[in-house]
Amino acid sequence: MDNLVPGDQAQLRIGVEPAGHDEVIMTVGGKLGSATAHRLRTAITAVLNRGGIRAIGLDLRRLNFIDSTGVDTLVIAQRISAQVGVRLRLTAVSAVAAHLLSALGVDVMRGLRPARIETLAPGGAG
Repeated sequence: MDNLVPGDQAQLRIGVEPAGHDEVIMTVGGKLGSATAHRLRTAITAVLNRGGIRAIGLDLRRLNFIDSTGVDTLVIAQRISAQVGVRLRLTAVSAVAAHLLSALGVDVMRGLRPARIETLAPGGAG
């Protein structure tokens, strides 16, 4: 996780862990918005460019803020992943993210249907 960046960028934490020989889980925490979304785009692009990956799971349990730029980033990442034959899926979401994605219909309309959703109440541990 990257904690050596200034300002709002430090408020987004991204981790990448293998979850099998052709899947990774990306853990995203903090704030995903206009000031930080480029970091998630860069991280997903790096995973896609590595090759040999068939699926990316996004764990958003520790996301405590998401705005329209963050939602757009998820939608675009899903579309680009699908174009290169990689399945992008949500594995877990925070209550904040679940509420916004559900209200916008993005989780279903854009193929971000999760295999399993774990939600945490704001401020909850998990």
